[in-house]
Amino acid sequence: MEVYAWGANSHGQLGLGFESELCMTPQRVTNCSFAAPQVRFIRGGGGHVLILDINGRVHACGWNNRGQLGLDSTEECHSEFKMIPTEYFGEVPVETISCGWDISGAITLTKRLYVWGSNAFQQLGICQRGFNAVRRPMPVKLPREEPAQRISFGLRHCAVLTQDNKIYVFGRLRIMDPPPIELDITATCLHRCNTMKIQAHNPNELRIVSISSGQNHMLLKCVDLSESGGGSTKRILTLGDNKFGQSNAFQFDDDVRQLAVGWTHNAAVLKNDEILVWGRNCYGQLGIGSFSEQQAIPTPLRLKLPEDQSTARIHMGAEHGLLRSTGGQVYTWGWNEHGNCGNNSTDNLFFVLFLQMHPDAFRTATSQTVRRWSWILLCHYRTCKLILYIR
Repeated sequence: MEVYAWGANSHGQLGLGFESELCMTPQRVTNCSFAAPQVRFIRGGGGHVLILDINGRVHACGWNNRGQLGLDSTEECHSEFKMIPTEYFGEVPVETISCGWDISGAITLTKRLYVWGSNAFQQLGICQRGFNAVRRPMPVKLPREEPAQRISFGLRHCAVLTQDNKIYVFGRLRIMDPPPIELDITATCLHRCNTMKIQAHNPNELRIVSISSGQNHMLLKCVDLSESGGGSTKRILTLGDNKFGQSNAFQFDDDVRQLAVGWTHNAAVLKNDEILVWGRNCYGQLGIGSFSEQQAIPTPLRLKLPEDQSTARIHMGAEHGLLRSTGGQVYTWGWNEHGNCGNNSTDNLFFVLFLQMHPDAFRTATSQTVRRWSWILLCHYRTCKLILYIR
């Protein structure tokens, strides 16, 4: 197995050992603190990258101006991956990780929440006084010490989903007026920090099971527990800015398998393998075969793949996208100014393009192994990408 990276590298976020304006084709990552076969998740932020391995250890590289690498370092950038000391997480393995613009977070196996990086907008969930930036993972207690389940970052906000299906939002996320009638939204205070609490108005009929944040909006995947819904996940709710239709909410014809959110655009992968996209499209970031003069696509359109391909995982960057098929093929599209599509060009792509990583890529791997290990990353803001594949 090998890890490849491409796109913007001005802060060394590709982990290649050097800083450069861009890398337009996939480059192999060699000197790093993790073993490629042990990579579990790869996540990216404004100019930094986190990797979680199967042993629950977190590795970081890239921009560190606000301490977002969690290395307790004052160096501006790290161009090679380094492991965050396990003692920072109380020697408890990490279960999941997330990145924002200049902030990072993790949830351990004991469901304890850790955050680090910028706190300029109180997005760490603590008072700004004395904590303008945090350079190592810091535990944050939720009300009544509720266990954390998922964490998602926007440009200036952090959203945490608890095990009992409540959401706590720190920082700045403006809710549309009026808010969705299905939700109860209340203002509260946590650690002297203004906090927004979101929960289903009727938890016997609706359950929030997943959250995904864009620049200034958020998508909620919900289970419909009503008699007519029968436990389906066809419905999504949205919060936040809707300038480009990115916060339009829908009930789809089939269950939602995955949601992916970019800065101002979204994608939903349905159980029947249909991919629906909506939101801003000025750079071709929806991959529908054209740019949009009006910039916005307010209702979902279908993203088409070759007939013999189905989606394993889709990711959205700031204004671009990347998809891995169940057969291990990689497709890219959208904003390409920094070579973020990996096709040796900086021209924007409005159509889905097959990206050949290596002549022998995936050739010797079974489809089951590819599904398990071909994790793909899109950095939401600074356009770098990493992909782990079996050679």
